Amino acid sequence: MRLRRSDVLDGAMRLLEEEGLAGLTMRRLASALDVRPSALYWHFADKRTLLDAMAEEVVSGVPEPDASLPWDERATALARGLRDALRSHRDGARLHAGTFVDGAHTLRVGNGLLAAFTDAGLPRPRAMSTAFATLHFVLGHTIEEQARDELRAAGRWNPERAVEAAGAFPGLAEALADFEATPPDTRFGEGLGAILDGVRLRATGGAGHA
Repeated sequence: MRLRRSDVLDGAMRLLEEEGLAGLTMRRLASALDVRPSALYWHFADKRTLLDAMAEEVVSGVPEPDASLPWDERATALARGLRDALRSHRDGARLHAGTFVDGAHTLRVGNGLLAAFTDAGLPRPRAMSTAFATLHFVLGHTIEEQARDELRAAGRWNPERAVEAAGAFPGLAEALADFEATPPDTRFGEGLGAILDGVRLRATGGAGHA
């Protein structure tokens, strides 16, 4: 049976779940599909092109928010939807952070954030930079979440060490202890809320608007 592009992409997604991003090589993928490595290059010019397609596949899982919702609820839905989509795949955030994707699903998410922030009252250039800031926050937060999950699974996560190391700075040590005791969902919500509060402030001509 002839190897199709979708077969290669599906196989790559399975290999990502089994081996993680570091274990995803064209040679291993070819072996998993029982083909020669050269067969993969009929469909993807190189590994970078394959990773871009995989990142687009991940983002396809982000739901489209109801267009009738207020701007901040749409932005929140997109940000949380992207985080959920990234977390649904092993190393999903690291995979996407290393790509530059122009697929329909990725553009849909970006356009949704841009529309939300322009509807909030930001001029388009500032709305665009805020959309990217939001995407970068989601990616960075999720990369850290997935890295911590991996360390915990390996029995190598020790947050108490950071608290102890900050002993010379009591305020920081206390804040770190509180931070580590806070669920990731709450931390994500607080970070996203800070971005949205900044949008509201700038849209109404508050500090930093100029």
